[in-house]
Amino acid sequence: MKRFSYSRLLPYLTLLLWVLPLVLLRSGQQSLMAHDEGIYAAQARSILQTGDWVSVQWGGEAGFDRTIGIQWLIAACYLMFGTSEGTARLPSAIAFVFSVLLTYRIGCYLLNPRLAWLGAAIFSVIPLVVQYGRLATQDSVLVSIELLGIWALLEATNPQLKTRNSLWLLLAGCSVGWGFLIKGFMIIPAAVALLPYLIGQQSRHRHLTNPWLYVGLGLGALPTIVWLRAAIANYGNKPIAELFGKLIHLKGQTYLGAGPFYYIWNIPANGFPWVFFALAGLWLAFYDRDVRQLLKDNHARLLLLGYPILLFVELTLFGTRTHYYPLQLMPFVGLLAAIALNQLAILYANRKQYRLFTSLNLVFGGFAVILIAMSFAILTRLITIPGVKLEILFLGSIVALVVGFGWLTLPIVWLRRHQTDLTKSSQQWLAGWLLTSWMGLAMLGLTGLWGNYVPQLKTFLQTPQIEAVLKSHRVSFVVNDDRMSRDDRKTYLLLNFYTPHIGRPLTQINLLERDDYAWLDPSIAATKPAQYPVIGSFQKWQLIKKP
Repeated sequence: MKRFSYSRLLPYLTLLLWVLPLVLLRSGQQSLMAHDEGIYAAQARSILQTGDWVSVQWGGEAGFDRTIGIQWLIAACYLMFGTSEGTARLPSAIAFVFSVLLTYRIGCYLLNPRLAWLGAAIFSVIPLVVQYGRLATQDSVLVSIELLGIWALLEATNPQLKTRNSLWLLLAGCSVGWGFLIKGFMIIPAAVALLPYLIGQQSRHRHLTNPWLYVGLGLGALPTIVWLRAAIANYGNKPIAELFGKLIHLKGQTYLGAGPFYYIWNIPANGFPWVFFALAGLWLAFYDRDVRQLLKDNHARLLLLGYPILLFVELTLFGTRTHYYPLQLMPFVGLLAAIALNQLAILYANRKQYRLFTSLNLVFGGFAVILIAMSFAILTRLITIPGVKLEILFLGSIVALVVGFGWLTLPIVWLRRHQTDLTKSSQQWLAGWLLTSWMGLAMLGLTGLWGNYVPQLKTFLQTPQIEAVLKSHRVSFVVNDDRMSRDDRKTYLLLNFYTPHIGRPLTQINLLERDDYAWLDPSIAATKPAQYPVIGSFQKWQLIKKP
């Protein structure tokens, strides 16, 4: 029994050892990204400051264009561990680790334990996944809830748990409501993408005719219903109008000119190189006999293939396209990439497809040489890039150097394959892919390129005169919303979060009382009376004291 328990726990333990450093490794200096990370962090802090767990607000204004689930989670973390960037990011970090473990368990049902472990390991080193696992946003938590629902559906089909399948279906139904509480209507595309599996495999699993699934849907919706009823009691129809208004706005909006082919290049760029492996795995799932038989035996084809394909189509057809919406696809990108990488390892060990391996190693060996050469040129200042700060160039070069040397191991292992056992060589080659991504992403965290998004602001706020005022005094905000630019609003949001004691939101400087401190937005700062002493200035925002 001890051996059995250890063998069952070992994959989870090794995945934890693999993924936890990606969450924990970070630079000493951290600062929030304004949009959307700063919004949720500021709204969660407002919940604690006002005691209002119903209104979604910051800066004294309540808005209901988004649901309140992530703000509740961050506020709960603030209560336990205090207000900081790390605490605000804690729900996403936990969700990221949880998603990796769920991907493994789902992969055991859809493929086999070996491919499941490899798929979970790949999922955990997809750049987009790691970045949002370190941000205080809704997205990583949403992915974990979606995976929770899929896992529950699969567990309900386990013949060893037949007497308890009602509880699994209850959990699967609840996950839809919980997902809505976290990210509103974005849970709907994921639910629709499950229909091929739910309908196509209905004769086997009988989920759609099990009443416990629908009981779960009702129970999962209760937190949202209670929240909306309380919000409507306080604000009338505003919560419903803004929530549905945001959906209509997003449906018809093209974000930053993202056209219908946006995801064709954006997903590969944010998931490099694993998206290309996943495409190869998708091809193998349709045309390779062994892979097709594996999927047939596990009844997994409609879920492993149908879910990500339909979800991709839905996201493409939706008017608003952003780089983080495809985060929901990435667990399946990891599992499909595992099929391709595993197949390559088998071909490698069996001395097949010599030209394919030669080409693949030459391409990434070439990338490695370019990255290493460019990094050394930047570090020795032979090359500078106009408009990019030297500090950012220096840190980016260190990351590129690590990735370059990692990719350089691929052709080296390939060239030395005759000097060792081919099976061992293939495992080293496979490990080279995983470790290169892992080290590159770890370096992004250690250097602060991911995690310290506005270092200039943090440095400014830590100057002695500014820090003394913020620690000891209540500071109001005097802003003119109509005249603020997008960049001014970002600074406003971050100053709001990093000001520990916030006074009143004002629109005119003459409303300040004697000895009041205040942040002035750039338009008001430019026209303030000369007798107001300026304590500090950042991007034309001024901290002043009324004489």
